[in-house]
Amino acid sequence: MSNHDIVDEAFHQFVQQFHTEEQKVLLAFYRELVGKRRIPYKIKDRNFSVDIQMCQGFTVDVEFQDVLIEDGRHPKEILMDSLRGERLADGRYRLSFMNRLAPLGENQVPKESSFSFASIRGGVRLWDYNVHTIKLGRDSRGLPWNLVYETFQAIAQKRKVFGIGYLNAYEREAIEIFKFLGPYLELYLLPTTKIGFGKSTVLCDFDRIDAAFDEKTCRDAEEFFAGLGLHRLAVIFSKEGGNSKAFIQELLYTMSSLKGNIIYKNLRNLIESCGKGHQGLNESDADMNLFRTYVREKVNKAFLDRGWKGNYPSYMTVTAPEFLEVSSVYKKQYTYLNEKIKFLYFDFVESIVDNQYCITPLTGMILPKNSNIDYRKCKSTDCFFIDGGRRRAEVFEDLTFKEGMTRKEIREKISQLSLILDLQRGGLSGL
Repeated sequence: MSNHDIVDEAFHQFVQQFHTEEQKVLLAFYRELVGKRRIPYKIKDRNFSVDIQMCQGFTVDVEFQDVLIEDGRHPKEILMDSLRGERLADGRYRLSFMNRLAPLGENQVPKESSFSFASIRGGVRLWDYNVHTIKLGRDSRGLPWNLVYETFQAIAQKRKVFGIGYLNAYEREAIEIFKFLGPYLELYLLPTTKIGFGKSTVLCDFDRIDAAFDEKTCRDAEEFFAGLGLHRLAVIFSKEGGNSKAFIQELLYTMSSLKGNIIYKNLRNLIESCGKGHQGLNESDADMNLFRTYVREKVNKAFLDRGWKGNYPSYMTVTAPEFLEVSSVYKKQYTYLNEKIKFLYFDFVESIVDNQYCITPLTGMILPKNSNIDYRKCKSTDCFFIDGGRRRAEVFEDLTFKEGMTRKEIREKISQLSLILDLQRGGLSGL
């Protein structure tokens, strides 16, 4: 823990002059920004707005109103240090700080900067978990579990910052699952973890797991696995515990295999419920919403014109396979002869990366073999689970739509997408 994680006592006393919600915002301002992050210094209509904290589940921001810069300087950005606050005689407030980004001449010492303000307006906005903060590239390792892990972390962060009262019943359920599943998700996503074609080929740092779960958490874990029909996992956990090599190997291998899709779908359904009643992130920003709406319309038209089923962000079609369908999974090649049908999927994942709103397509393929599965309801994320060579998926990084693109650039991306769709519908192995 750094010194900046602890709010200075004098500043803590200063914030007591504000209402409860404003206090939370100012304390978050101190913890998240002071000594840690550059702040764009732009005052509009005498108001100074700052984005304090952002994750997949919430954002915290503050607007200092009726601002006066007291030292006459207006830098492009600041990095606050030694922040202190005070109430002025005229009823206004002042924040004083050292700007660590201020240029210094020879033999000069840092000068204190300050601004005064009349009031603040703090904002806590809760999101529906549909926009990610993960950069999706051609290296699809970790998908789709990294998407689930990010959401679990966001829910845990939401509880840490705001308290359990801010969580709905589904978020509280997710927190309980994360207590036992979180360490294994983290281990699975480590680049040093390797998973091959059997439980014995799971290679990882087993010592990283310290599953010192209480009795309730252990019971929750057993019930969770058993409730999904994964009885072997439940039995091994019950008999040998969460630290055993046998359980870790079984779980990590399961997560990569087709049975892992059962866990993933259950968690995805839970996440959808967690976000109900919350606003979509794009809905809060007019420019962001305009961009998303334009891309959505163009993407919808491209898919529907070519006979695909669905609506943004998920599409599916059925086509005739190649006479020989060849897939490479973990450098092992699979060949399937004279398959009857092939399902193709496209899904669009929205994310904010480096403060830029992005829409990235995932694509997948399934050669069906299980009559108990309704493949028409599957998505690209379901195709990342190993089923021999019957499933494969990838990220189309080159077709990412980025906020700030011109309409011409978006149309060019749509043209590229349309070409790929035409190839896939023609039965070509374009995945």
